[in-house]
Amino acid sequence: MTAAQLTAAQRRKLTAVFAAAGIALGAAACSSSAGGVPGPGALSYGSVRSTAEKLQQDKQDTCPFGLDLGKALQAAGIPGTATPDHEYGHAVQGSVGDGLPPQPWPSGASHPPAMPSIPATPPHADVICAYQVGTARLDLELFAVPQPEVAVNLLLPGIQRAAGLPVAALQQVATEQPGPGQTRLLGSKGTAALARIAHQGEGDIVLMLSQNPSTGEPDQALTGEPLRKAAAALVDQLH
Repeated sequence: MTAAQLTAAQRRKLTAVFAAAGIALGAAACSSSAGGVPGPGALSYGSVRSTAEKLQQDKQDTCPFGLDLGKALQAAGIPGTATPDHEYGHAVQGSVGDGLPPQPWPSGASHPPAMPSIPATPPHADVICAYQVGTARLDLELFAVPQPEVAVNLLLPGIQRAAGLPVAALQQVATEQPGPGQTRLLGSKGTAALARIAHQGEGDIVLMLSQNPSTGEPDQALTGEPLRKAAAALVDQLH
């Protein structure tokens, strides 16, 4: 479907998402790094990007950076075993992007007068580790950018899908983001948890643990505070 074929409701929804991300991107350009004080061996944008690039060539089923979902579930008091999910081949996937220049708004979409185009986006690196836990699929995602305080905004479409958020709640996520080392539960169903990672150097790195909505109704044992605790345990593994 092209932008011209979008319904009026879809255009409004898309505009709101872009506006939330774009306004936050503009504000972040003038802000300081959200990296916090990293510990020994802490991640950097460069390490995430180089790992994502390697994963495009050397496929694997073991999540990098010492991330162990099984131990995180145990720490959160969640029963069950986490096994690599092979629905899309190997359980661990990496992708990178080189960023985009400013883009025109979709045809027929309204936009803030001070924002004549969708703002430029920085390069990014993404690592996703997929697991099967009972009948549910859990996705563990590390998303990194070289520009401070914009990773959450660029991840908004994925956050909306994982947490099932309406546009107003998505805008709230863009406005009230977790600080370095903080882990926050997203959405009324509690199917996604988001953390900002303390890191080395410039940039921004976030971790999201979520139930993949493609598996149907959420597994209640993997929602809410237990899911948030599991995400927090994964963050601790990175320290």
